[in-house]
Amino acid sequence: MPGTDAELLSRQLRELVALHDGLRALTSTLELPAILRTVLARIRVVAAAEALSLMLYDAERDELVFAATETLREGALTDVTSVATTDGATDAPGRIVALLRHGERVAGQIVVDEPLGGDTFDGEARARVRRLAEALGGECTEGLPQDPEALQHLFARIAVAAPSRATTLTLFDAQGRRLVFRTSHALEPGVIDGVRLRGDRGIAGWVAQHREALRLTDASADPRHDPTLARRTGLVPRSMLCVPLLHRERLLGVIQVINRLDGGVFTEDELRLVRGLADHAAIAIANAQLYREVEVASLTDDLTGLGNTRCFHRALPSLLATRLPLSMLVLDLDHLKEIVDTFGHLVGSRAIATVGRLIAEQLRPGDVAARFGGDEFVVVLPATDTVAACVIAERIREAVAACARPDGYDVDIRSLTASIGIATAPTHAADPDGLFRAADGAMYAVKRLRRDGVGMATVRAAG
Repeated sequence: MPGTDAELLSRQLRELVALHDGLRALTSTLELPAILRTVLARIRVVAAAEALSLMLYDAERDELVFAATETLREGALTDVTSVATTDGATDAPGRIVALLRHGERVAGQIVVDEPLGGDTFDGEARARVRRLAEALGGECTEGLPQDPEALQHLFARIAVAAPSRATTLTLFDAQGRRLVFRTSHALEPGVIDGVRLRGDRGIAGWVAQHREALRLTDASADPRHDPTLARRTGLVPRSMLCVPLLHRERLLGVIQVINRLDGGVFTEDELRLVRGLADHAAIAIANAQLYREVEVASLTDDLTGLGNTRCFHRALPSLLATRLPLSMLVLDLDHLKEIVDTFGHLVGSRAIATVGRLIAEQLRPGDVAARFGGDEFVVVLPATDTVAACVIAERIREAVAACARPDGYDVDIRSLTASIGIATAPTHAADPDGLFRAADGAMYAVKRLRRDGVGMATVRAAG
């Protein structure tokens, strides 16, 4: 029929626009967090659901890691009698207004605010809400306010037509009284971000292992379902789409879409759309991961695995601007030349690498360590005063002095020690170059006096 053909064409056009917009957004950045947020936003457009999650695959540990999640928390349906909060409401980019008619009488009004998929409602969403309002007008009987189940079902149908953060339904009874019902949906991000699952666990694990998408009508009854996360989130999965993220036959992760908002079952068309978005997302994620690997490599010292001078120069200015007091350690190895002369350059390089590992073991989250060249290291300690920096420096010095053999070699390097200088901003210097010079000078003072020690920079003169 012509009407059916027109609706089919309209839906296909909407799907094409959603996929095109998704592709354009995903290819506009190489930042992984932004890509993950975009993926969830585009899925919200094509599949209105209670929960979305994107898991990335950790191949080294064979685990799926929840990297981006959103759970829709529905506010309680409220009944506010005789309050005309929606009188005079008009359409706006982020609002849809539709009248409910029962015969010749205006029976009520629907106001839909704040689209979940973006900042504005498109023309198709507005048309769907108005068509729904025409159909709902006959259901707005005097008994509706006393039927919570029917009201919830009505709100669910509106949510499918135009997923939003808030919907207000105003009903007018035969006496002209206004009954205002309001429901809200708040996307709660990160409920289970960072949680890890074994690669063979649950429905997502099955999808990851078999590289196949699933469309389930009752996920909680599926034998592959793992109830652990359901107990943690309080969300019981029913309808579900679960799609692998694949790039050149390599598994990157899994997307899960849980519980269609209207309580129905996800369709094959919705599965196809999510798979299309997953294909685009996989390319974007692979590019972002490659970019990240290249960026990390450019900031990493090959021998020790610590940062390099580029990493140090990039990190220090921003840390100085926000994390005062900030301390810096400059470390230089003692007697390395004698070890090289005795055992050769390979052992000398391995000794440097071993010291890099010993330094890394003493660091706290947020500390930055770099090999500054040759056998010199620098450690940046944000939000750390001189007293606390001395404790960390002493631990590093003791670890180096106690090291009898380099990693992988059975030779004696107990003569290897470290001279360490400490400077603290703003006490000893306020700028990156001045702070480094102060710590470097303190290190050389230790080296001249005794070696195998920790020294502190002198306080700069006032003015």
